[in-house]
Amino acid sequence: MIRHSKLSEVCRVGLAAYFMVFVLVMARPITISAEDSPQYRGLRGNGVSDEEKWTHQWAQTGPQVQWERETGIGFSSPVTKDGVVICTGYQAECIRVSALDLNTGDEIWSFEYEAPLDAKDFEGGPTSSPLIEGDCVYLLSRGGTAYALRLADGVLLWQVDLVTEAGVRIPGWGFSGAVRSFNSRLLLNVGDSGVCLRQEDGMVLWASEDREAGYSSAVPFMDQGVPSVILGSGRSYVCVDIETGQERWRQKWLTSFGCNAADAVVSKDRVFLSSGYSRGSGFFDLSTGSPQLIWKHKDFKSHLGTGLLIDGFLYGVNGDLEAGARITCMELSTGKIRWIEESFRAGAVSAAGDRLIILSDDGVLMIAAVNSDSFELLASARVLNGRCWVPPVITEGKLLCKNSAGKLICLDLSE
Repeated sequence: MIRHSKLSEVCRVGLAAYFMVFVLVMARPITISAEDSPQYRGLRGNGVSDEEKWTHQWAQTGPQVQWERETGIGFSSPVTKDGVVICTGYQAECIRVSALDLNTGDEIWSFEYEAPLDAKDFEGGPTSSPLIEGDCVYLLSRGGTAYALRLADGVLLWQVDLVTEAGVRIPGWGFSGAVRSFNSRLLLNVGDSGVCLRQEDGMVLWASEDREAGYSSAVPFMDQGVPSVILGSGRSYVCVDIETGQERWRQKWLTSFGCNAADAVVSKDRVFLSSGYSRGSGFFDLSTGSPQLIWKHKDFKSHLGTGLLIDGFLYGVNGDLEAGARITCMELSTGKIRWIEESFRAGAVSAAGDRLIILSDDGVLMIAAVNSDSFELLASARVLNGRCWVPPVITEGKLLCKNSAGKLICLDLSE
């Protein structure tokens, strides 16, 4: 049984209007010199930044390291706003949330909550990435507690135990989907098809049934004119009405260990789904109201990271990361693989303008051209050691790179 609050017709109209503005802003090309990265995978949540004033023409010894800091074990991505970096990691039997100065790396404030390392088949630590929205920072723990902190000083504003309040179980590796927001609501991959909280106080507006969640993040989009969100559960990708929490459609998507971790990629009225462990990919038409298969194959498998959709081509980390994944380019409309780069094991990828920003899984930074014909390497340098699966974050001409042990470095790539 879906549990949700009843909203007025005025609220429904307002929500639809807000969503249309949201879609237009997120979809339109933007030409800027710098931008914040306040959520996982950047300003628009798609892994692609419009920041263009940065260089890959660095010294032979590599890009200049502006600062580095130990932030604690984990796979949570740093997020940024107005010169502040928020990062989380496991330190001394706690999860430590730190606000750092982007220019110096100095700590502005910190907040801690007790949590185990929980190193189940990986190093452990936090896996959900925080969100900066307005003057607040929002977080989701692996154990299912949501937190709101004041951005200025880290003061706790509210916290909600979703396992108790929403009546849902913790999935095998804990809750991992990044915190997302839409129209003063928080959208979390908790339960079978998500939980929606009021940002102001953490009140549960709606919650889904007690089945195991997946590990992907919520993806807001317009489905047949209705503001909706797609989440990966343990057995399906599910589309939900943002207003009510009512399910709109469900695409069965069985994966070993229930590990649906990559976000859905929406392209107009179509959606791309992909998982690792030999599950592969599928591309679906949503124009009839439910997913209709266009193509599927196992030549592209998104294990943990989500591909970047740029001009009709998907650039992503293809394959299970433990086995050695590869950067791959695929034509989305047909599923045709355009190229696979076999010279290194890929860990994570993001993009800014016409360049891919790639981390190998052992810490080599590579800049490559966005080129659907071939892999075109522009520059490379070792910047970290250890496991590197967190996507690089570019903001204000600086690049943030992090490994699983929690070492965070800030590289100066300004022109």
